[in-house]
Amino acid sequence: MFFYKIIYFIGFPYIVLRLIVSIILPIASLYFIYCNFIAPKLREKPESSYKNKVVIITGASSGIGAELAKKYARLGCKVTIVARRLDQLEKVKSSFLKDYSRVNDDDILVIKGDLTLIDDCKNMVEKVIEKWSKIDICVWNAGSGSLIEFSKLQGDISIYRDNMELNYFSLVNCTHLVYKYLEQSHGSIIVISSLAGKFGTALRTSYSSSKHAVMGFFNSLRNETKNIQITIVCPGFILTEFHDNLKTLDGKQVERNKGNFMTASQCANEIILAERQGIRELIQTAKGRVGNYLQAIFPELIEFLTHKFASSSVKK
Repeated sequence: MFFYKIIYFIGFPYIVLRLIVSIILPIASLYFIYCNFIAPKLREKPESSYKNKVVIITGASSGIGAELAKKYARLGCKVTIVARRLDQLEKVKSSFLKDYSRVNDDDILVIKGDLTLIDDCKNMVEKVIEKWSKIDICVWNAGSGSLIEFSKLQGDISIYRDNMELNYFSLVNCTHLVYKYLEQSHGSIIVISSLAGKFGTALRTSYSSSKHAVMGFFNSLRNETKNIQITIVCPGFILTEFHDNLKTLDGKQVERNKGNFMTASQCANEIILAERQGIRELIQTAKGRVGNYLQAIFPELIEFLTHKFASSSVKK
């Protein structure tokens, strides 16, 4: 009897393993292939369907926001570009009109605004509705970063509040203001988050926590609405002014190793395709995608690797 019990305890895990390998694993693999490669192609909206769609892009004075604005304008969209720097917005608009003959002056709306101010957010939405009477796509791209050592804060957590105000609360506020219009148009929200919203990273406790909040909010909101598509984008390091404007405790600019940074144009192309294909979450680096799958299984390894990669991006 004891011998049979030993055989049972040895054999049962083996049977379960065989079941997983022979049945569950192939089904899971097919489902993975369908969700990641076949379904997006089936859902992909034609470029022609973007003609006259109304798009709002925040943080559009440079970098990813400016590139997205240009590419949506080329698709025939009515584009609203929003940022604090009016002079830079005007330069972006001028480049549209110079480079793309099919883009008319009336197709681009320039709005100066500080999205941490409720009145500026309301003004943005009111002007768009007054001009075009609808909103189809919102790209929440405005944000700020920081590189700080937590132990050296010396009682001042203002950087944390600043990051949360712009990176999180402004997005919640703007989404609240445009929500009914997006429901009416069955529109889309594109949220520019970060790999820092997926992984905790050294020296980025402030920035990473704000991006984790963003991920949590929009993943929850997606479960509340049926008429609004939400695409969350997690870029890696992008060649933009963002990295030149990182906040530090001493106010000094941080030198970055930018050799393997993606260009803003490449990033924007992938983002637009992700929205067209109805992709829920776009992780834009191979390392980020692998890390996302392995994080639940090997958390210590991922913590070690994220620390290594993050440290290597800053010049000593």
